[in-house]
Amino acid sequence: MSRRRYRRRRGSSLGSLVDDSAYIASRFGPGGAMVTGAVGFTLLYAVLPVALLKWTAAHNAKMVGSMATELSSLVDQMIWIRVIGPMQGAGVAVLLVCTTIAIWKLLCELDLAGEDISLMSTLAKLLARFFH
Repeated sequence: MSRRRYRRRRGSSLGSLVDDSAYIASRFGPGGAMVTGAVGFTLLYAVLPVALLKWTAAHNAKMVGSMATELSSLVDQMIWIRVIGPMQGAGVAVLLVCTTIAIWKLLCELDLAGEDISLMSTLAKLLARFFH
C-alpha cells in the first residue's frame, strides 16, 4: 500500500483567510459574525496597511545614494500593488461574507453547512474584486 503524500494547497493565503473568517463567523450568532467581519475588515483594510507603510517609510529613510529616491518610490509602488491592494480587497471580502452570514443567521436562524459557507466565501471574494 502506498502512502498518500502531502500536497500543499494551491491558493492565496488571503483567500484562505477569507474562507477561515467565514468559517469562524458561522460558528457565532449574528452579532458575533458582525464583530468578526468588523474586526477582520479593520485589520486588513486599515491597521496592517498603515503598519506596513510605516515600516517601509522607516526603511526608505535609511536608504542613501544617488538612486535612493527612485528605489524608495519603486518599493512603495511594489508594496502597494502586490501587498496592500490585495490585503484591502480581502478585508472587503471578509466584511461581505461575515455580514452575509450574520443576515442569514438573523433571518433564517439555521446553521450553515460547509458548502454554504464556501459558496458565500467565493461570492464575497468575487464581489470584493468587483468593488475594489
